Amino acid sequence: NAAIARAVKAHAKENESAEQDVWRKVGMYIDEIVPFFNILAYYRFGYFASKTLLNALYKVSVHQHGNADAASLPKDAVVVYLMNHRSNADYVLVGYVLTGRVAISYAVGEWARAFPLEYLFKSFGSYFIRRKFREPLYHCVLEQYVQLITKNGVTQGIFPEGGLSRDGKLRSAKIGLLDYIIGVARDPEYRDRIYLVPVAIN
Repeated sequence: NAAIARAVKAHAKENESAEQDVWRKVGMYIDEIVPFFNILAYYRFGYFASKTLLNALYKVSVHQHGNADAASLPKDAVVVYLMNHRSNADYVLVGYVLTGRVAISYAVGEWARAFPLEYLFKSFGSYFIRRKFREPLYHCVLEQYVQLITKNGVTQGIFPEGGLSRDGKLRSAKIGLLDYIIGVARDPEYRDRIYLVPVAIN
């Protein structure tokens, strides 16, 4: 990847490191970020566990605004769900509601990088991000991954607030991941394929 190669050269020069050492760092970031989606884990275990948990704690109801639904989208549509963030159950809730229609990939923060949560989230297709890590090399790797899955039509769920809302009010937006996705639309081949779907969780 040309963008990562440029970032490696820049990082090596800035930190006076050997390029092969920086490439090993890139490999570490890739291993950390990239999931290993398991269809049985997602549709069998994930659906059963989320159904049991959610219906034990809540009365789940779903309402669609407008007449158009997912079936009206083009076959090659790249769908991104933009949702507010009320609790850590939001990942489970939206995945449960959409089960049977599509598998949804999320960015998950450092809080879930513990066994067995890390294994479960990665098997569900979620990828891990370091939220307050500012290193340009890391963000280049992350951007290239997000743009790769976007170009390959992976359905994604994005929480623009970047964190939980304790009072239910929307927090200030953190649009880094969304910016990576929208960056794909600079390519005319993808410009008309990306659809942003708002989701309200109450």
